[in-house]
Amino acid sequence: MPLLHLGLRQGLCRASSRSTAAAGGPGNEVSGRELAAGSRCPARLLPLRCGPPAPGSAGARRPRALGGAGRRGQAPPARAEPHRRPGGSAASSTPRPAAAVGAGWEAPAASVQEMLTGQRLCQSSSHNDAVLAALNQQRSDGILCDITLIAEEQKFHAHKAVLAACSDYFRILLEPGVIQDVLAAGSHLQLLELLSLCSHYLIQELNSFNYLDLYKLADLFNLTLLENAVVDFLVKHLSELLKNHPEEVLALPYCLLREVFKSDRLTSLSEEQIWQLAVRWLEHNCRYQYMDELLQYVRFGLMDVDTLHTVALSHPLVQASETATALVNEALAYHQSIYAQPVWQTRRTKPRFQSDTLYIIGGKKREVCKVKELRYFNPVDQENVHIAGIANWSELAPMPVGRSHHCVAVMGDFLFVAGGEAEHSTGRTCAVRTACRYDPRTNSWAEIAPMKNCREHFVLGAVDEYLYAVGGRNELRQVLPTVECYCPKKNKWTFVQSFDRSLSCHAGYVVDGLLWISGGVTNTAQYQNRLMVYDPKQNKWLSRSPMLQRRVYHSMAAVQRKLYVLGGNDLDYNNDRILVRHIDSYSIDTDQWTRCSFNMLTGQNESGVAVHNGRIYLVGGYSIWTNEPLACIQVLDVSKEGKEEVFYGPTLPFASNGIAACFLPAPYFTCPNLQTLQVPHHRIGTM
Repeated sequence: MPLLHLGLRQGLCRASSRSTAAAGGPGNEVSGRELAAGSRCPARLLPLRCGPPAPGSAGARRPRALGGAGRRGQAPPARAEPHRRPGGSAASSTPRPAAAVGAGWEAPAASVQEMLTGQRLCQSSSHNDAVLAALNQQRSDGILCDITLIAEEQKFHAHKAVLAACSDYFRILLEPGVIQDVLAAGSHLQLLELLSLCSHYLIQELNSFNYLDLYKLADLFNLTLLENAVVDFLVKHLSELLKNHPEEVLALPYCLLREVFKSDRLTSLSEEQIWQLAVRWLEHNCRYQYMDELLQYVRFGLMDVDTLHTVALSHPLVQASETATALVNEALAYHQSIYAQPVWQTRRTKPRFQSDTLYIIGGKKREVCKVKELRYFNPVDQENVHIAGIANWSELAPMPVGRSHHCVAVMGDFLFVAGGEAEHSTGRTCAVRTACRYDPRTNSWAEIAPMKNCREHFVLGAVDEYLYAVGGRNELRQVLPTVECYCPKKNKWTFVQSFDRSLSCHAGYVVDGLLWISGGVTNTAQYQNRLMVYDPKQNKWLSRSPMLQRRVYHSMAAVQRKLYVLGGNDLDYNNDRILVRHIDSYSIDTDQWTRCSFNMLTGQNESGVAVHNGRIYLVGGYSIWTNEPLACIQVLDVSKEGKEEVFYGPTLPFASNGIAACFLPAPYFTCPNLQTLQVPHHRIGTM
């Protein structure tokens, strides 16, 4: 329902203003679709009959709707018809007393024409008052009101039709052409603020009845904000519109359909359905001149091989176009190179999704030694996000083997998991060399080549088209100095330049094509404060300014060319382990460390870490204070300089250490509300 600020928002009304105020009157017929959208439906006035019409008489015709005859929707007067007796003969056309017609109705003496046609005009002296009283009662009850007037912060609900009928001011104000006049004036005078105000108003009025009209306005006056809003509306409701009003979808202009197909958020249709819609649209009115360009926005790489063969490749449109054939063959080649898919990603193979979300993988908890489940943050609603951790997480396909203290990396929207501690059939746990890859498009896992060394408590980073595994402990708990590189195209690991010493329990992160390593412990149990960086192009390790404090079992992440080290342990003067709650930052540009003015709320070791939109998420871990795993998520918000904040996020489904975390596109069938992940716990309830 639009809000009309009197004296302030004159002229800003819907491009196709429609009224529902008259829809509730007697005899009116309004469809559910028109009534839901607030549209004006022509009222149907049924003639008042005194009896059934005689065969062949004028009264036997179906009554027409208002607007079917006369000027500007004026209806012909209702006429009475002669009563037919059961025997079949027509009753006398002599006028009956007015009381016999109905209370409040008057039947004047019949004219010669009425006697000849057998029809009479009946008039009511109370009908007008009854209609006005009913409209006023609807206004009082808030029924069918389609406008809200605001004067001095007081709101008045009303009907547009009544306002327009009673006041020329409102009639002009609510006239559909007013908004176009305002936009034309604003565009001519380059009043950008006025154009922005109109755009925001029209976005509020956007619905399934006017989206195409608003898109034409946006295109005519170059209103980018409104145009994007129409595209987003179609992306969200395309499946519904295609089901209920396919003719409207097939009538979409090419530029609008192209932008819809380009959207990553078009998840209401499968890629096969998008292809079918493209074919129907091209065949409708023979729009084949758009075929080569439009089909480039169909993501054939997201279809399975059988669909590509049976649906796309054999279609006459594809066979008739070299461009379309090349697109389908490209998708088939993509599916044949299973291991190289992460480095062959293009916009035609990128999954469509509504938003990114936080994933947690594996870990170690009290009841079960190793966890194989893969979960993603998917809260039911914001009100319950703080109540029970398990309700906010949904499960996906589990890993082939449960593991903890492993490492994860993301490349081309694929999730790689390598190493870690796993259970053997004998019940013994030790480091493993196995690795696997998760495909979010198919919710499936695939084994990849194992590493050359078994590794746990190590670092895995994705740099360009390669993965790098650094240090860690092997199955004999020996600390390793080795570094190996994985090539997806070859599905093979090879050794590269080793570290200058054995190292485990360190932290790492990739920034600008370089792999950064901090802290850790050597094979002689020496805690480290060093910061090292690996340059893959030179295959060389370089030293940088050391940290302000030694750290092991800590986490490291980067935001805006700054490295942050969080949590971990150090040794006191008695060589006892102590928790480190200080947060230190390192400027990559100045090679300088700074102690932050904010600390962690709880010391966390062996945690998973992930970064999204300027926020660092520290997931789970272990507390040496309680010797127990943790279920908390601490969030370090450094998105705004000078307004940094550390707060608790929602809880994990279970307490776990040695857990891994990352951000990936959410499954196409969900749209997690990440605001619940980014709001401090004291704003959403007690943990």
